[in-house]
Amino acid sequence: VIFVSIFCCIFCSKQNGETITWLPCYLCCENISIYSWLSSHRSSCLERHQTVMKRHPLETELVTRCGKCSGFLRRWTSYRMKTMEGNNTFICEVCHPATDPCKMYSRFEVINTDINRFNCFNCDYDVCGKCVHKNEERKAWNI
Repeated sequence: VIFVSIFCCIFCSKQNGETITWLPCYLCCENISIYSWLSSHRSSCLERHQTVMKRHPLETELVTRCGKCSGFLRRWTSYRMKTMEGNNTFICEVCHPATDPCKMYSRFEVINTDINRFNCFNCDYDVCGKCVHKNEERKAWNI
């Protein structure tokens, strides 16, 4: 019975996500409370770190846009202001649209390889390279 309970807890937390209270900002590389991340941190961080943002090229030629604000996406590189554990992975919102931002889903995380993450920092919206390329091909063929 104990084994089943432990297995269920581990399995269910990976399926349903583990609740988090903070996360690492992938721009300033600081630990940010989830409340601040969801309310105000991203806009103030963006203002303070405009020069760092330039290291993540804006992809204006892509048809694929942010699913929240329809803005252009940036190809998010692995460049970071400092080394920090846990801020070089992302979850594609096209592959996994129903994730809760207050939870961690380690089984859905993808490691950023410099060419596979397309991001709108303001909205915290990520799309993987595979989904971007599929969408670009679909648009090119008018499908």
